[in-house]
Amino acid sequence: MPTGLEDKFNANILLFALSTCVMCRRVKALLKDLKVEYEYIDVDLLSRDEKNRAKTEMRKWDPRCPFPMLLVNNLKCVIGDEPEQIRKALGK
Repeated sequence: MPTGLEDKFNANILLFALSTCVMCRRVKALLKDLKVEYEYIDVDLLSRDEKNRAKTEMRKWDPRCPFPMLLVNNLKCVIGDEPEQIRKALGK
């Protein structure tokens, strides 16, 4: 596993995404518009082992591993392109 993936799991705001997902791109754009610092992982671009690690982390929140999945302070999870829920989770 490359250096940095484990650190991303501990980020205050972490987005599990797919590089080809339109909803994931909209969530990234929303976070940028809100000027929120965040980490993201494009799960489809990971190696097999890294992908398994990412999905293990995702299953802690939802066993279906849906995308996009936004984790806030490792306390709140917002699934999907839900701007109002994302703003609420971020306190924006």
